Amino acid sequence: MKIRLWAALMDDTLEASVQGDVITINGEAIDLSGIPSGYRLPGSAVGNKFFVESDYVERIGKTLHFTLRLPVTWESPEEFRNPAEPIILDARSGPVNFPDTAPPAALGAVEPSALLEVPEDGGSIQA
Repeated sequence: MKIRLWAALMDDTLEASVQGDVITINGEAIDLSGIPSGYRLPGSAVGNKFFVESDYVERIGKTLHFTLRLPVTWESPEEFRNPAEPIILDARSGPVNFPDTAPPAALGAVEPSALLEVPEDGGSIQA
C-alpha cells in the first residue's frame, strides 16, 4: 500500500497496521480487496474519518494507493504540518510507521542562579 499523508489539525491519534489488502486503523479493519486493478473508489465511500474524502482509493497494478489524514497540532514540527514534498509511506505487512508529529520537547527553565551577570562596564567577571 502506498499511503499519502495529509496533515490535519486534529486531536486524534492514528495507529494502523496492514495485512494483505486490509488496513486496520485504530482498531477498525477496512478491507480494500474489492477494488480491482485500474479502478478507484472515492475516499468518502470508505466511511473512515482518516481517509481524505476528496481523494481516491485506487489500485494501480497490485498496489493500493490512498490518502490518510495525519493528525498534527499547531506545535507539531513544520516538516509535518506543511511538508515541502508529499509524505508517502510504503506500507507492507505489519504496523504502519507514521512520523512522530508530537511537539518538540520544551527546553528546561533556566534557574536564576545560572544566569550570568555582566558588569555595566562590559568587563569580565572573576570566577
